Formats: sequence, structure tokens, C-alpha cells
Amino acid sequence: MIKRDQIDALNAVLSDLESDLERGPLGDAAGRTDRGLWVRLLTALVAVLALSNLYFVNDLTDEVALIIDRAQKMTDLFGRVAERMDQIRAEVDDIDQSVVLMPVVSAQMREMASHVQVMGQSVTVMERSTEGLGGAVATMDGTVREMTMRFYDLNRTLGAMRADVDQMARPVP
Repeated sequence: MIKRDQIDALNAVLSDLESDLERGPLGDAAGRTDRGLWVRLLTALVAVLALSNLYFVNDLTDEVALIIDRAQKMTDLFGRVAERMDQIRAEVDDIDQSVVLMPVVSAQMREMASHVQVMGQSVTVMERSTEGLGGAVATMDGTVREMTMRFYDLNRTLGAMRADVDQMARPVP
């Protein structure tokens, strides 16, 4: 985090730079060279910040896609568990017919069957949520591509500004 003293020092340097730029080409050659160097440095700093921003957004998009892929795999596993639980429910129903003399076991089997049904419904809800996340990632991907184009345009504009600043920084004949 930048401290207040550093902010004041940067503000003083920028004020000196502004006053040098307002004086125009009347300053000495060293002042013009310093101004050109400052402008180049600031332009490079803005370009580095823009590229680092793009890198982190792209990294975040990759991580979200990975999370969604893992969630999809987990949903598939839950689907298989639900299918097996349906098979178990059918077998439990068969056992239930055979265990008429055991009321406690029969009640527990019915309760398990109801839990399996609830679990199947939960898996269905999870599948829908995963599909929604996939759509959101596709939207994010489009947004990142749009940002990439904007950063490309920004870099191109900064390059043009650099050329203009280089031209302005040259000594007047």
C-alpha cells in the first residue's frame, strides 16, 4: 500500500513535470529529454498495468472453467449414484415384500427409498445449475475477448501517443 508521503512525493514530481511541460520548448535540452523520458515511462507503466490486468482476468476465466468442469464431473458421479440408488430402491422393494414379518426393517427401507428420491431430485437441480454456470462462463469468455480487443486498441493508441510524444520531445531546430 502506498503511504501518504510517497503520494505527496509523486504529486510533487508530477507537478514539476506539468510545469516543465507548460513552459514548452524554451527549457534546456536536458529538461526536454527528462520530459520525454517521463512521458515514455508513464506510457510504459500504463501499458504494463493493462497487460497485467488482462493476464489476471484470463487466469480467472481459466480457473472458473476448471471449477465448472469439476462440478460437472461431480454432477455426473451423483447421477450414477442416483441410478444405482434407484436399483437399490427396486431391490429394497423386493426385500420389503419378503420382510412383511419385520416391520422395523420395512419402515427403514421405505425411509431410505424416500431419501434416494430426494437425492435424485437434488442431482437434477445440480445439473441445471451446472448448465447455468456453463452459460455464465461462455459469457465471461466473450467479455474477456472483448476486453482483449480493447486492450489491443489501447496499446495501439498508446503507441501512437508515444510517437507523438517522441516528436514533441525532439529539440526545435
